[in-house]
Amino acid sequence: MEKSTLFILLMLSLISCKQQIVTVEIDAGDQDRFQIPVAIELNSKIDQNKKYSLVNTQNDQIYGVFAITEQKLITLIDQLPAGSKTIFHLVEEEKNTTSYPEVSVEESAQGIQVSVEGKPVLFYQSATAFPAPGDPDYYKRSGFIHPLRSPGGVILTDDFPVGHVHQHAIFNAWTNTTFRGQKVDFWNQQHQLGTVAHAKILSMEEGFIGHLKTELSHISLTEGEVLREEWDIVIYPLSDYFLFDIYSEQTNTTSDTLFLNEYIYGGMAFRGSKEWNMDDSVHFSNIWKILSSEGLTLENVNHTKAKWIDATGEVDGKVAGVAIFGFPDNFRYPQMVRVHPEMPYWVFSHVVEGPAFIAPGEKYTSRYRYYVHDGAADSNLLENIQLELENPVTVSVY
Repeated sequence: MEKSTLFILLMLSLISCKQQIVTVEIDAGDQDRFQIPVAIELNSKIDQNKKYSLVNTQNDQIYGVFAITEQKLITLIDQLPAGSKTIFHLVEEEKNTTSYPEVSVEESAQGIQVSVEGKPVLFYQSATAFPAPGDPDYYKRSGFIHPLRSPGGVILTDDFPVGHVHQHAIFNAWTNTTFRGQKVDFWNQQHQLGTVAHAKILSMEEGFIGHLKTELSHISLTEGEVLREEWDIVIYPLSDYFLFDIYSEQTNTTSDTLFLNEYIYGGMAFRGSKEWNMDDSVHFSNIWKILSSEGLTLENVNHTKAKWIDATGEVDGKVAGVAIFGFPDNFRYPQMVRVHPEMPYWVFSHVVEGPAFIAPGEKYTSRYRYYVHDGAADSNLLENIQLELENPVTVSVY
């Protein structure tokens, strides 16, 4: 071999070594895993301004990663057989040799559109949206997700729905609270006691993983802001079905405690399609079907504990739906659910089980995973997602 060729190979080897940051071992445990989000906690900080990839040392498959923080990465791994321990190298480069599509995040004057492989997934409403003419302006709202679409383009959510104009697709609000001796209702805007509004966009990222981070303000109409909430939304690169997480962190920004009173609803909510709304005489066409992790349905699921709820129905002549999973580290997991027996909304609501409070400066956190599907929910996918949440893979970094 010529010296020049040897020198080039040596230099390439050195460059490759410099790019490798850490070795990551993922232990699948005793279950087959497929299309699973994997969080990687590093022992030291990395530069979030740089791009990184994860290389499978067995087959050279390269996965994109996203740095949630300086020490936490997230990726999506397609398959890990039961009993396997797979070694990956984290390298400083932006590359992806998998068949996963790209996630795009685009901002407009009204909000942020997230798409996978050109298919719209969700729209985050940052600008103030107003109700239909004739409805009072106190229903105006921002800081929610609508529309949520299925991979086939079906719109699964409703905003300013007939009969319950104060509900807003995917939204988060407490209903029966006490603050400084007075009732504050952040949910029912018609009572004119409180509301929730978008405050600012903190960050947006697109690529192998989509990421959107926003701030919302929970406002007492007499006392001002009570809670400042962060939504950390992670969208995974799947287009046959959609998968994303919403991590919520609510901080009491005042000098007084917010009391969350025991009540029949309040929390992270979902409002379904106008075609499922019997109050909407123009659009109503069918009643949605509900299934919980405990096998309960619309007839008997209300005010029971559930690890997940799936809502499925017909929209524009097509069947589609969404399953929402609570994370095991959520307060009072598995949380109680309020599923209304006559209108298409439901909510993870731990206050059904009893009161709680958020003291000054304290944080209340919750996490939810959304699986959006065409047709009926895939029982194997429901099982796989639940398995990964309750019994995640073991990740070692060295």
